[in-house]
Amino acid sequence: MKLLIFTDSHYCSKEVACRTRRPLLSYGKVDAMLTACPHADMLLCLGDFIDDGGDHAANVAHTEALMTRIREAGLPFCTLMGNHDCHAFTRAEFDRLTGGAVPPFVLRNGETALIFLDAGYSDDGSRYEPGKIDWKNCYLPPAELEQLREVLADPGVRDAYVFVHQNLDPGVQVDHIIRNAADARAIIAASGKVRAVYQGHYHHGHEAVVDGIPYITLRAMCEGEENSYRVVEI
Repeated sequence: MKLLIFTDSHYCSKEVACRTRRPLLSYGKVDAMLTACPHADMLLCLGDFIDDGGDHAANVAHTEALMTRIREAGLPFCTLMGNHDCHAFTRAEFDRLTGGAVPPFVLRNGETALIFLDAGYSDDGSRYEPGKIDWKNCYLPPAELEQLREVLADPGVRDAYVFVHQNLDPGVQVDHIIRNAADARAIIAASGKVRAVYQGHYHHGHEAVVDGIPYITLRAMCEGEENSYRVVEI
């Protein structure tokens, strides 16, 4: 199974944001990625699909433009909902615009489980909503941790891969790390089944091995003029 993964496209009409981001170029980068890798089995975005431009109609238009190109590629697609997506849309809107495959959920392929987590919550348990987001305060609800534990305890699962927008890796800049990341890492390590964890959010990218498990943070697609994505064989 070949996964085509990108993260933090931040697509919007801004030519430059935060000094180093080039959000307007992301449409062309997505197009180039899909042209270069037409035979993937699934396309995954690890969140921050778009950036909030301050105008709801424009946010919808940018999302629909990317989705039109993605649908043309004909690949099964799902996207995590990053904090910038949560600024722009409610969960229901984002589900509708991107086709409904928004975490948390689990995909099974034989004895392999792809586990998609949603850390778009504050540590008081409240869900991220437009106008009510502190990106430095992200959290995995107890129900998601329990689901993670149950999936990994399933005797029918031999290999598992975890995908999340914010960071479980303790080695990235601390304000990007999920508040209860240590709890999730303990469940992951105890299972002995997780082969890798894939994350976005931290734009520089980072790779580490924690408890013998690779924690891979992809570099943000929107950074600079060069493209950034990854093909992962499972």
